[in-house]
Amino acid sequence: MPPYDNYSINIAAELSESMANGPGKRYVIWVQGCCFKCPGCFNSAFQPIVPKNIVPVDIIARRILSVKSIEGVTYSGGEPILQCDALVELNNILIKNDLSIVCYTGYTLEELYQLNNSKVIDFLSQIDILIDGRYQEANKTNLIWRGSRNQKVHFLTDRYKEYQALTNSNGEIELIIGNDKIKFTGILQEEILRRLNDRMKKGLK
Repeated sequence: MPPYDNYSINIAAELSESMANGPGKRYVIWVQGCCFKCPGCFNSAFQPIVPKNIVPVDIIARRILSVKSIEGVTYSGGEPILQCDALVELNNILIKNDLSIVCYTGYTLEELYQLNNSKVIDFLSQIDILIDGRYQEANKTNLIWRGSRNQKVHFLTDRYKEYQALTNSNGEIELIIGNDKIKFTGILQEEILRRLNDRMKKGLK
């Protein structure tokens, strides 16, 4: 089990506004710790199940609600299901404030139901969109919201039903440009990112 309590979330990274991790503008939380460790994972640094940044649910809720431009929150990782107890508590607050919930998981939806875990079922009942399945390097793709073709987009509520027709379209990326490094969210070939960072180091714009 993760080395933290059920009223705090072990966070690897956050992004207060994103357009590439679900519908609309979203707050993104990447949790720390994954049980799958898929080869070729984009976020391999988020795999170890170790304490990274332990944030109480009420603190992260206030942080999210302070961003008035978003319409929802997306959980990625890492593996959010490992922290679903705390995420259920966070969702209770977010849903009361009319924010939508999107979640990535390495589990398939069928596997989640087979866990026969009441807290997981509670968590699923709060999710608007679930993107499921382990990342498979051999099936790498740039389809919207997915890293590999085996992954599926499940619309668990009707909130975003108009997006169902878009699930076979191309995904998007966001570049986050700092003083000396470029980071990204979304699907981007590592070679392209390496070249961009090399140019940044050389002072080329």
